[in-house]
Amino acid sequence: MMEATEEVLVDFGKRIQRCYGCFIAYHLKDMYLGEDVTFFCENCKDETMFHFDQFSKLLDISKLKEVADDHHH
Repeated sequence: MMEATEEVLVDFGKRIQRCYGCFIAYHLKDMYLGEDVTFFCENCKDETMFHFDQFSKLLDISKLKEVADDHHH
């Protein structure tokens, strides 16, 4: 199960998101999450934000598209 979780998070981290500071597109795995659910790059982040490695551990992966696509109802 741990391996499957890790694989889903790797796929999720490949999603592209624009930084709310500079508007340049980055992979989520390289971004920081702000308290108002906005994403920032390394250059635009501040000390209150969480890196992807931290916030991805708190995700309910069953809600992610990468998992939902595997379970057709």
